[in-house]
Amino acid sequence: MKTFKSGNYISQGTHKSFQPTKINQQWTIDDMEVLTLLSQADRQLGRLDMYSEYIPNIDLFIY
Repeated sequence: MKTFKSGNYISQGTHKSFQPTKINQQWTIDDMEVLTLLSQADRQLGRLDMYSEYIPNIDLFIY
């Protein structure tokens, strides 16, 4: 991840646009703390998804 470049600015006449690089690539994470935090976040998202099944009107809950 240290060498990942999120994209490039491309000149298009009088203005520039941002062209993001593709993120569909193999990632290597060297820091175990980051891996632990990602695991905790994934677990919490799963819990949140579980609760959404019990809510009769999910749009009202999100609002």
